[in-house]
Amino acid sequence: MCGVLGFATVEGGELACDRGMTAAMRDLLAHRGPDAAGLVQERNVALAHRRLALLDPAGGVQPFVLAEPGLARVVLAWNGEIYDHHLLRAEFERDGRIFRTRSDTETLAYILAAHGIDGLRRLRGMFAIAAWFPDDRRLVLARDAFGIVPLLHARAGREIVFASEPAPILAHPHFSAEPDWSTVASYLEIPRRSYGSATLFKGISMVEPGEAIEFDLSDARLPAAHRTFREEALAPTLAPNDAILAVRDAVTRSVEAHMVADAPICTLLSGGIDSTIIASIARARSKSLVTFAAGAASDSAQPSSDLFMARRVAALLKSEHHEVLVDGDTFGERWNSLIAAGILPLATPNEIAISMLSERIAPHAKAALSGEGADELFGGYGAPLDATVAWIDATIEHNASTAADFYRTAFGWTPRALASELLEPTVHALATDAGRDPLGTLLTREFSDAGDLRSIDAHLAVQRRVNLVNLLERLNLSLMRGSVEGRVPFADLEVLRAAQTTGSAHLFAAAESERSAALCGASRGLSSGTATLAAHSTNAPARGALVTKRVLRQAFADVLSPDIVSRPKASFPLPFEQWIAARADWIDGPVSREVFTPAARALVRTQAAQHWRLAWPMLNLARWLDTVFA
Repeated sequence: MCGVLGFATVEGGELACDRGMTAAMRDLLAHRGPDAAGLVQERNVALAHRRLALLDPAGGVQPFVLAEPGLARVVLAWNGEIYDHHLLRAEFERDGRIFRTRSDTETLAYILAAHGIDGLRRLRGMFAIAAWFPDDRRLVLARDAFGIVPLLHARAGREIVFASEPAPILAHPHFSAEPDWSTVASYLEIPRRSYGSATLFKGISMVEPGEAIEFDLSDARLPAAHRTFREEALAPTLAPNDAILAVRDAVTRSVEAHMVADAPICTLLSGGIDSTIIASIARARSKSLVTFAAGAASDSAQPSSDLFMARRVAALLKSEHHEVLVDGDTFGERWNSLIAAGILPLATPNEIAISMLSERIAPHAKAALSGEGADELFGGYGAPLDATVAWIDATIEHNASTAADFYRTAFGWTPRALASELLEPTVHALATDAGRDPLGTLLTREFSDAGDLRSIDAHLAVQRRVNLVNLLERLNLSLMRGSVEGRVPFADLEVLRAAQTTGSAHLFAAAESERSAALCGASRGLSSGTATLAAHSTNAPARGALVTKRVLRQAFADVLSPDIVSRPKASFPLPFEQWIAARADWIDGPVSREVFTPAARALVRTQAAQHWRLAWPMLNLARWLDTVFA
């Protein structure tokens, strides 16, 4: 994982920042790339890079310049990993091209030089790309289909500015930071840092997942053309037993691909289904395994806690296991420092524990495997899925608008209708100017593109395109505070294809099929060298009962013990509801006093723990506003 920064203006123009200024702004991203720094700057284009070297440390230096006969020249700075780059490289080698490095950076440069934006459809991996094509004066910004790696862009005077995080953009001499009040209102409803392209900063946009933006630097207007390369939806085609085998194979191969590196890799371990599967596969493919868990210090000995269960799994896998314990004081201090360092409010409380894990991981590994994506691909949210089934069965009109309203209810923290009571009238007027509603716009678009909204598959697709993007940004930004790359084997195109061809019918268990499915999964053991955690529970649910991630449970029945399988999902396994009250005074900061109503501030000040769904987003916004805009 790395940090990218750049500027561009019209051909013949001149950038506002000289090389020294560009290097200083680039180094605001040093935490994303402590191993090396690079810079290419011409009169009207600058590409800068901070590198965290995981593959070919000597050969993967960036920005990377490719100038080969018969191909377009390209200057590339990017952030991510291409997991099938060796297969793509082989195609060029068969055509006589000679590679000078082992890095996926060189392979990516060849793909872009030969195929342009269309080549992005061929990539399996995570990426945020900035590519300059000097021959036809084009700048391309692009992001992988899952949105694993962030990339922001803005207009600053006559320049395009882009970066992995907001800080360098805010430091540009021609950019003035202002809150986007419409997005602030959306944050109160569902806390996150971006809603499609909308961010919390006015004028700063996010490159969306699966989007490529092409800027024409030969035109003084710097026009932008937007193209998408989302994956195509696949219809469910597999019988139950075939689905189990396909999922087992796809997940296993994905974990193996995500383990390829020239630097040590570890796994995050919560003792739940997803992290146990990843750790088990990793253990089978490695002579040693290092695992990390985080949780509340007060829960360390509780049998139901993540720490306790992770400890059990680590013992069975014989991993070198490390723990990070979080208490209320540490939570508050880290919360404050993360907002100040990232110049953004947090999306979820777990970011604090993840950032603490990154510091503990850094001496041991440069990348960590994590389980994000399993819930969205395989149906892992019990209560929202139950609500989805009820919504599908209801005698209502099933369209994008009603589906968006349903999503807001199922996943929302604070109802949108309360915004007028939380925000001062002048701020509320700005937030609702011209009817802007970034969250609603995002949801309506995604449900419009999802297909038949009476199908759970359509709702899982929206969860992946909306909820998962938020979780992936959370993981990336939190781990990168400690210079650790997050790798997510479930958020993988091959795993997605297996999940899609399996379909959502697997979520509804037929009791008599459970035992045979478990036996089928057990027969596909990871390896003779892997510690088997337990046999699959034979207590089958009633016919037709909803079973979250059922095909995943069956596919890896041999490594999931009954106590892991039966654990209720805990979205925020820290008692943050009590801890946030210690920071309730943030609500009365100099800017936040002008933004939130007296009644809303009084409620947070006196009852933050009781009204944590309201207090969490308000306190994050309050601290962010006072940190950045005071």
